[in-house]
Order: sequence, then structure tokens, then C-alpha cells
Amino acid sequence: MGGKLYLNVKTEPSYSDILRNAYNYIIPAYHMNKEHWNTIIVDEKADEWIIKELLEQSYELTKK
Repeated sequence: MGGKLYLNVKTEPSYSDILRNAYNYIIPAYHMNKEHWNTIIVDEKADEWIIKELLEQSYELTKK
């Protein structure tokens, strides 16, 4: 898809809307439960620290 990397991450439902409104590279996850899942479009605009934070949170949420 255009040479970009897309990562799906699980988030707390209350945090999903906050992320989507704050970062234009975070969108509802395609073919996933949009209440819990977001897609990070990894490109030059994406902040590395938020990607790492969301990956760690997603990992913890999916272990439950």
C-alpha cells in the first residue's frame, strides 16, 4: 500500500479517539474492531516514541 508500513495496535477504547484526534497518522484499524484497534501509518510524520509506547501497550492488552 504505497510503500508505507502499517501497524495495527490494540488500545483502551477511551484512548482510541484521543489518539485519532491527536495524530493524523493514527486511524481506525481496517478490518478490526475499531473501538479497540488503531492503525499507525509509519512514515516520516510518525513519532518514534509514540509508536514504541503503543506497541508496548498493545502487547500488554493482548496478553490478557
